[in-house]
Amino acid sequence: MNWPTRLLNMRTSTALLLASALFSLGSCEDPNELGLDLPGSASVDTKYEDFPVTASTIHQDSVPTLRRTRFLVGRLTDANTGATLEARAYSEVQPSLNATSDPLPSKFAAQNPRLDSIVLTGGFDRVYGSATQPVRLSLYDLDKPLDERTTYNAASRPALGQAIVENAPVSLNRIIRNKANTADSLQLPLRILISGPQPTAFATSLFDLMKATTTETLSQQELQRVWRGLAIIPGAGTERTVIGFDRSVISQILVYYRVNTTSGTPATEQKIYRFSYVNSSGAVFEPRFFTGIQYDLSGAGAPFSSLNNNRAAEVPASLLNNTSYTQDGTGLATKLLIPGLEQLRALQQRENIIVNRAELIVPLKSGTNLVYPAPTSLYLYEANARNQVLKTTTGASQSLRFVLGENANAQGQRLEAQLNRQSTATGPSNNYTTLLTTYVQTYVTNQLPTPYPAAFILSPTLRRELRSNETSLPLSLDRATIDASNIRLRVYYSKPGAQ
Repeated sequence: MNWPTRLLNMRTSTALLLASALFSLGSCEDPNELGLDLPGSASVDTKYEDFPVTASTIHQDSVPTLRRTRFLVGRLTDANTGATLEARAYSEVQPSLNATSDPLPSKFAAQNPRLDSIVLTGGFDRVYGSATQPVRLSLYDLDKPLDERTTYNAASRPALGQAIVENAPVSLNRIIRNKANTADSLQLPLRILISGPQPTAFATSLFDLMKATTTETLSQQELQRVWRGLAIIPGAGTERTVIGFDRSVISQILVYYRVNTTSGTPATEQKIYRFSYVNSSGAVFEPRFFTGIQYDLSGAGAPFSSLNNNRAAEVPASLLNNTSYTQDGTGLATKLLIPGLEQLRALQQRENIIVNRAELIVPLKSGTNLVYPAPTSLYLYEANARNQVLKTTTGASQSLRFVLGENANAQGQRLEAQLNRQSTATGPSNNYTTLLTTYVQTYVTNQLPTPYPAAFILSPTLRRELRSNETSLPLSLDRATIDASNIRLRVYYSKPGAQ
């Protein structure tokens, strides 16, 4: 037989088999956990192989961004691929339902309410690119409200309405002075002044609506007469930064206004009204928001220009110094070919093998996560030869075919395989790993749904709906730069009853 790499034969008694299994694994694992059952003194032929994997980089479309953990705004050029990335955020704006903490100016109609200012605040937890280069953001009204029946994704780009504020300067690291009078740089919520002492036309129309309402709270329908939604887009000169806004409760729109006091001392007092534009809790009644992301490869040089508007194209790792990329948000993903699966399937048909353990190992290239941090997790999808993810039909609905792992939910249903980096004394390991024992056994015994996958797609993007115990799914620009020459599928299998 022509096995791809190292081959370890173990034909021995119970005691020798246990010692060999422990040695080859380099750990104190119970062989029964690997499926190496030790039936008395029966002889078992167990093999261990590393099957090589061929990798390439592809570009997927329709990246899901609706109601994710964060939204992204900014623009930068990808130094690795030559692509230009632009991210825009779109959100509903919701009036407050708390008339006590957020009183409308109409409540003080007899006290001459006057607009002071309107400020947008935004909490953020990621900055990709430069946090020191000048950043300018623009705010726009939407041409029409977001449609509740539409599933928005990264390719969606709603039409814009009037400009609310254009090219507002934004500070990502503010310098403050502590008691020792030394300068400290802190990451505080960014602030955009929508309207100041001289009210804009937009601010005037909004405040006039707030003064004219006859109810204690403002309805969504009333608000949409003057404000249909919010778009946050990168302004002129923002070329090296993308900001990852989180879903913090400090992200809000504050309307400051002043009214005459009834006592006359002091003459006036300030009131605050808050609008929401971020879904901080994950509740379905809170604002919907998503990120529109353009990852433009039209100006990229070879070899990445081949991916522009061609979802079936791929860039072999051999053209990139044995490197492949997979990144959330952009659609970049790594395509994997694992011919060892077919070799195992053929062997199973001849010799009835049992897969005791299967592990996929995907190593990172060291020192490659300076601009884009490495993702927390990676996921595997089954795909055809044209890089399209296979689908499964359940009743009237379709869902994408994940490679299932060993983990299961409370109902015993297996969940998608999740490749993670193990913690070490010096930080996370450079290897993403996951167990695929059940999947490989299912594959080689012809129990997978048809059609069988021609390839697998490795991505940090979770392309599925929320489960009942989830309030959001991740969104970032985190990227894994993969050492493609060392990806391997490690399989331990046995031939029961071999003599």
